[in-house]
Formats: sequence, C-alpha cells, structure tokens
Amino acid sequence: MPLRLSEGWFAFALVLPALLGIFVVVLFPLAYSLWLSFTDVNLLRATGPAIELFGVRVPLFRWVGLQNYARIFDDPLYWSSLWRTLYFVGAFVLEATLMGLGMALVLNERFAGRPLMRSLLLIPWSLSRVVVGLLWVGILDFEFGALNGLLHNWGLIDRSIAFFKEGFTALNVLVSVYMWNQAPFATLLFLAGMQSVPEDLYSAAEVDGAGYWQRFRFVTLPALRPILFLVLVLATVNGFLMLDLIYVLTMGGPANETTTISWLGFQTAFAFFKFGPGTAILYTLTALCLLVTIVYQRLILGRFEPER
Repeated sequence: MPLRLSEGWFAFALVLPALLGIFVVVLFPLAYSLWLSFTDVNLLRATGPAIELFGVRVPLFRWVGLQNYARIFDDPLYWSSLWRTLYFVGAFVLEATLMGLGMALVLNERFAGRPLMRSLLLIPWSLSRVVVGLLWVGILDFEFGALNGLLHNWGLIDRSIAFFKEGFTALNVLVSVYMWNQAPFATLLFLAGMQSVPEDLYSAAEVDGAGYWQRFRFVTLPALRPILFLVLVLATVNGFLMLDLIYVLTMGGPANETTTISWLGFQTAFAFFKFGPGTAILYTLTALCLLVTIVYQRLILGRFEPER
C-alpha cells in the first residue's frame, strides 16, 4: 500500500535534505564553536585533564564560563587590534562603496567596448585573495617590486619605497589592495540595481528639467537603497573577517601594527593552540557584525519604509 502524506508533511520531506545540510554545514559548527569559546584546552600543554586514546594523550575540554571573554577584554593587544580593525573596516567600506558606485555609473552609460569593460571588471574579484596578495607582493616589494622599479626608471624616486615598513602605511596598503579585490563585486551589485530602474523615471525627470546629478540624486539613489544596504553589509562583514591578505602581505607586522581581530583570533587559536580564547576573540567579531548590520538597517532602510 503506497504511503500517503499530507501536503504539509510532503513539503517537509522535500526540504528535509536541505535542512539537514544546513544543520551539518552551518548550525552544528556554529553551536560547537560557541561552546568552544566557553572552554579551555591547549594542545601544547603537558598538564591538565586528558584521556588516553590509542596510546595518545588527548586533552579534555574544561568549562571555564566567561573567563575567556574576561581575559581578552583585559588584554591591551585586543583593544589595539579592535581600533585597528574598526579603522580598516571603515576605510575599506567607504572606498569600496564609492569606487563600486562610481564604476557602476560609468558602466551604466552606453559607449563602445562596454561589454568588454564589464567582463574585465570581474577579473580582480574572481581571483583568490591569496593570489591577489602574491600579485601585490610582486608589485610593492621593497627590493624587487615592479612599482618601485617603474618609479625609479621615471626618475620620480631616488630610493625604493618600503610600503610595509611603517604600520599605518602598511594598514592603508591592505585597505587599498582589498578594495581593488572587492570593489568590482560592489560595482556588479550597483550595476544590477541601476539596470532595474525604469527608463520612464529618467525620461520624466528629464522632461521636468532635471540634470544628470539631479536625476542621480532623486531617481538613482532612492532606487539603490536596498542595493546600498546589501553592499554595505557584505563589505563590512568581509572587512571584519579579512585574514588571507594579512597572512600573505604582512603577517600582522610590523610589530603587530596590522594585527586585526581576525588575525589575532587566528593566531591565538592556530599558532598558540588556545582554541577557547581564540574562538572567543572571533565571536566578538560576530557580535560586531550583527550590531553594524542593525545600524545599517535603521539608517538606510528603516527610516525610508512607507507608512502603513
């Protein structure tokens, strides 16, 4: 006798594989990492609770509650990394958003070679960030960098410029390199939003005597608010979590001057094997991302929602 399911159970059976996949890939690692941030285990420590497994000593996780968070909040390196992270994210989001919007405005116009330019635009974004880091190492290296060679050949400098010698300069180089990598994605989103604006709105505004900048202010920008929200959220989250460029270009140096929260958490967990404090450090980034997303929603979308 064939099994008969109600419509609700049939729909649940269809989405069950997707729900299981989400649980395995997202929810379980999220819950496990959150639990890990309240524990203490150090694989390099010879003492402490452990079990013998096939002749190998395996450390046990020890529940410590909020001690990991208390320790990192009492660490001066965490706070200096936090302010450095906020500067990095703010500068990157501003540059990537403005550059993406500017390139989208250009590529939205009709000119010869526009399809080719739109295709070439995606090359920086399609590259792995490790590849991007190695590429810019070749460009900015003190001894063998292509940029120093060109500036010297043109007679603009007498000696090579050390782009990564000073911390603030190195941090701004990281911002610019990451913007070069991520701005094309913002351009793609803005361009998609501009393509969805009806031409009738521009025609009506032009009939009313609106110039280019007036049409941009009163027609284009209001239509791009949801896209702007999406670009800001994605750029902010990517900025907070950026790790690979630091690994390739600066390794957090010089003297921790390019150490961000993501790099500090990575080093704590995977260089010093302090998984509890390292996970707690990274979970503060999660809280920051949620907080900033709420602020964006209030500022960009909340105040412009129509009254019902």
